[in-house]
Amino acid sequence: MYYSPIILALAVLPAFSSALPQSSQGGRVLDGYATFNDYGAQKTGVNCNTELWQQSGKQKLVDNQRIFGAATSDVAKGLGTYKCDYSDSDMKSNLSVCTVQKDGNPFKLPSDDMNSPDFYKPPFCSGARCGTCYTITNTDNQKKVTVQILDACPAQTAWNYCKTTIAANQRCGDPDTNQVDIDLAAYPALTDGQTYQSGKTPNLNIKITDNPSCSA
Repeated sequence: MYYSPIILALAVLPAFSSALPQSSQGGRVLDGYATFNDYGAQKTGVNCNTELWQQSGKQKLVDNQRIFGAATSDVAKGLGTYKCDYSDSDMKSNLSVCTVQKDGNPFKLPSDDMNSPDFYKPPFCSGARCGTCYTITNTDNQKKVTVQILDACPAQTAWNYCKTTIAANQRCGDPDTNQVDIDLAAYPALTDGQTYQSGKTPNLNIKITDNPSCSA
């Protein structure tokens, strides 16, 4: 019996579509990696509209749900790449700007003192998915939080490339890693109440699910 190519294609399509990773709400699910940052302490501000946020990006409440600030890498292919206005110095990973050690941080980082002649201006990133929400699930214990993008995590900024001994997939530099840099206030909710301490508490393997319920 002859079947037209169109009928055969339609018969195969539902089976193919059902094989794509999806959440129970129908959104995509990606494997990823969570790192943590104190957005409230960033003197240089954040990339997105800060009016989205209370307490300088720590967290906010929407319908009694806690939502934490986060950023994604500009080179992560799974989450979608975006453009940053890197300087020539950034593109050459100019380590001469890595001059400041502070707060017990083992790395020499750029200066965030706007009154200093050594002040490092981070790149602005257009299309950084500002306001997009994701559900983040810790794959070790299935604990979940909701995050909303309030910043960019540019792979080629000195705030990342100055961390010379950190693997690329832990500093937004790996295009094959869906990295989400989450405000450290979310760490206790994703673990058993642990407080995040840089270099002492581990980063987390996660599942990333699209969450349109709070996206701006």
